[in-house]
Amino acid sequence: MKTYCEFTFEAAHSVAPYSGLHGHTFIVKLTFGGPVDDVYGWPVNLYDVENYIKEIKGEHGSGLDHGNLDLNAEIGIASLENVTTYIWRLVKERFPNLEEVELKRGMAGSSEGCIYRGEAAAAQGSLAA
Repeated sequence: MKTYCEFTFEAAHSVAPYSGLHGHTFIVKLTFGGPVDDVYGWPVNLYDVENYIKEIKGEHGSGLDHGNLDLNAEIGIASLENVTTYIWRLVKERFPNLEEVELKRGMAGSSEGCIYRGEAAAAQGSLAA
């Protein structure tokens, strides 16, 4: 069983020398797997995940939402890939059965993004990009 949830956040970033400061609506998809609960059949309680997402997003600039990703030293250069691995680290620490983080930006039919499945998946050669 795989369970997922999606959320969005608005943020600014730059990727020097390729772009100056600009903003996006980012869409994040978190996918969880592993053993399922005997009663509910889920591998993760999405109510708990949704509450944690509120913490990650923060209040207008205190987290991912409405902030400047360039100012977060834990992200480094705020490329899609670095933001994705940052979100992975945050969520994986709280929810060990996280299997995949997908991050994209842009409109439907014209989006770009990346998928991260962790270092173990990369070592096995199954990392999607």
